Amino acid sequence: MARTGRKPLAAGHVDRLQGSEYARQRLRLLLECLREEKTIPEACAELGLCEARFHTLRHRWMQGSLELLEPRRTGRRCKEPAREELQQRVSRLESENQQLTHQLREARVQLEVTQIVAAPPEPPKKTDRPLPR
Repeated sequence: MARTGRKPLAAGHVDRLQGSEYARQRLRLLLECLREEKTIPEACAELGLCEARFHTLRHRWMQGSLELLEPRRTGRRCKEPAREELQQRVSRLESENQQLTHQLREARVQLEVTQIVAAPPEPPKKTDRPLPR
């Protein structure tokens, strides 16, 4: 049976991605190893990695890819926190705001009291009128 359509770009897709050349080269080699175009020792030699590090890299890449492909809720709501969570957060913040406002009032009163107590007594005022005899 003849195949129709465009020939797949395979690792050529990597060139269209945004990222450093270093990261793209790593991805290209990972893909080439999956397609059996390169052996793992060849890829390790090009990357300057030991095989254990290569296997770790490949596992993390594949695990991350798999997580991205997990089914998720569709639409905008999938990224928004639930309304209940938002209401709970607003309640917590309002409560915290009230506590902090109360603490601020107490601190201002304590400061005023400290300033009054620590202030030196005012000297008697001089008047221009003569004192009664």
